[in-house]
Amino acid sequence: MKSLLAAGCFLCLLCACVSSPPDRFYILSAQPPGPSTPRTTPATQVWLRVALPSLVDRSEMILNTSANGVIVLEHERWAAPLADLMTQTLARDLERRRSDLLVAGPSVGRAGESVIKVTVDLVQMSVRKGERASVEAHWRIVDSRRGGDVLGGELFSVPLAQDDYAAVPQALSDCLALLADRLAGQMQ
Repeated sequence: MKSLLAAGCFLCLLCACVSSPPDRFYILSAQPPGPSTPRTTPATQVWLRVALPSLVDRSEMILNTSANGVIVLEHERWAAPLADLMTQTLARDLERRRSDLLVAGPSVGRAGESVIKVTVDLVQMSVRKGERASVEAHWRIVDSRRGGDVLGGELFSVPLAQDDYAAVPQALSDCLALLADRLAGQMQ
């Protein structure tokens, strides 16, 4: 009986030692923070599609450990699919920069009804904890009003404000804000 009780206590202690840490969930945020400016009328409808590399388009946060290495953080997670978070954040960023735009993602409607179509391919995203977050983007803006077609690409990079995982979403949000600045300037 004593050995059975001792084994039971040992098993309980062993289970307590291997319990996993709690999952933490993160979102991206439109920049600058605060309320949006009132929309001018009539608003120009923009269709936005954002594609991410399959390596980072997952629920777990991914950090770069070296030029060819990454670490998957099982307990640091995105609160929604990262492609959706990126699209929604970039859409809000564009609307904050241009109150004459009404930006919708692919899930809202067909691109054929929009006046401006913006396709963004995030070809590379890298985050080094305690260092920098970088987003390399290629884009195409098709404006049916003017018959214009603008192609572009750039690397957007910002330092991480802190040496913790909560700084990663803020840095990626800041990278998207820089991208929104560039896109808004090219949608004249």
